[in-house]
This record gives sequence, structure tokens and C-alpha cells, in this order.
Amino acid sequence: MDDLELIYSILSDIDIVVLKRLEPGKYALIGQVPRFYRELYPDDENGLCSSPWQHSDMMAFFLEDAELFFSKGTEGKYSSGIWQEEGVDADKALFAEALMTPKGEVIILRRFHAEYIERAKILQKARENLLERGELKRNLELYKKISRYDGLTSLHNQAAFLEILQAEAQNAKSIGACLSLLIMDIDDFKLVNDTHGHLAGDAVLASFGKILQSNLRGGDIAARYGGEEFVILATNTSQDQALRMAENLRKRIENFQFPTVKHITVSIGCSTYLPSEDIKELIQRADFALYDAKRSGKNRVKIR
Repeated sequence: MDDLELIYSILSDIDIVVLKRLEPGKYALIGQVPRFYRELYPDDENGLCSSPWQHSDMMAFFLEDAELFFSKGTEGKYSSGIWQEEGVDADKALFAEALMTPKGEVIILRRFHAEYIERAKILQKARENLLERGELKRNLELYKKISRYDGLTSLHNQAAFLEILQAEAQNAKSIGACLSLLIMDIDDFKLVNDTHGHLAGDAVLASFGKILQSNLRGGDIAARYGGEEFVILATNTSQDQALRMAENLRKRIENFQFPTVKHITVSIGCSTYLPSEDIKELIQRADFALYDAKRSGKNRVKIR
């Protein structure tokens, strides 16, 4: 008996069965065979059963995968899951491994007792809890994303924007950076809905959102502020830069081919953050500038 067979013989005393692969689908038992094996897989006319898969659907499934593993000719192992055969006590289960070693190819069949199975159940429960927590986390992240974005335009919604604005204003105040706000309103949008219907109006809003998104610079934030009103928070942007940005945006929208309605225009109000004010005052000044643009004929940019 070589060293490998001696080890297998010793292992057999702790409910481990070793089947050495002679050729595809043909195996021979090595060493002592535990009682549980003979109870599960009865002797055949040649003595000890060397083909337990003839008595076990689970072993038959495993053998098919094991033969595929062996056919690759790469050292390593392939493991089954834990299963119970019919007639086995509830506190006992089986586990199989196919091993490709320099000494040969073997299948090891192992029986687990109550203590191990209880540990396996605990580990399985822990795994299920981890998976459940992972799913909850993914759902929470999805909920956060949904709750922060406008479904029609994919831009930030008002609540998310105000949160970002507060943080950016505090940052600008701390480091002395420029921060500008653009508030814009689609001109005569009610007429779009009344003339072409709400679906056409939604298509205009969705396209408007894409225009804003495609014209943002790094660090800028766009949001749907409500209805047909949109905002852009322009970071590190002075008053003059904000005016040029707004005017370029106004022209792009004026020249854009929207679905169904073709042409729309937008009025834009601008304001630049003053360290002495809070964000409500910044928003109010931009809002007043927007009213100025509307009152002076629409399709304009005004600043306060």
C-alpha cells in the first residue's frame, strides 16, 4: 500500500469513502469501507458496490459532472453540494468531491453528522441573511436614486437640488469660490399641452432635460425644479460667465428641433451667490431675474 492509499485507509475510519477512477465511468474502492456506505449502496455480485450512482440519482448527477471535470485533465477538485439519500437519518448528509492529483483521479464520498449539519445550517442561514441584506441595500440604493431624480427628465429633482445647493453654497463661502444659479422656464409651455397634448409636452420636457445634461460642465448640476421650470447650479462660475453660459443655452434651445412642436424658447434668470446671504435669497434673486426676462418679451436672459 503506498502512502496515498494509507492515508485513504485512515480517512475511511471517519466516514470517508474513496473510489479510484480506472477509466471513464469505472471505479474501484480503496481502503476500508465504512458501514454507512454498504447500508446505502448494497454489495453487488462482485462484492462491494463500486458504482453507487446506480443506486443514487444524486450520485448519478455528480458522476456526470465529475467525468466532465476529469476530461479536462487539469489538477484540482470539483465538489458537489450537501445532500441526503432516501432512508438516511435526518441528522446525516453526504458530500462528494472529484480530485485530479498526480497520483491519479479519485472520487471521495464523505458523510457528515449532526454537528456539522447544524453548522452548515447556521452558515447557510448566515449566507441567506447576507444575501437578504445585500438585496435590501440594493433596493435602498435604488429607492434613494429614484427619490432624488425626476423620472421624466432623469435630472435631479427639487429636493435633491436644494440639498446640493446648500452644500455647494457652504463650500463656496468657505473657500471664496464663485457660484451661480440659472433658473429657466419654457415659454408658453401651457400652449404646447393645450395644442398638442400632454404626451407631446412630456416629450418636450424630456428633450429639454437632455439638452441641459449635454451642456453641463464638470461640477455643474441640473435639475427639474417643477413643471416646466429647470435650474442649473454653475460651480466656480462668476456673474459674467453665468450670463454667457445662459445666453449660449438659450440659443441652443431656440435652434433645437423638438419632437412634434419643433421650436420652443426659454427665459432664464441668473444670480451669483453672495457669502452674506442664504440660499433662499440666492434663489429669490434668480427667480426675480426670470420674471424680468418674462416681462420683457420672453426668450431672454436677465440677471439680478
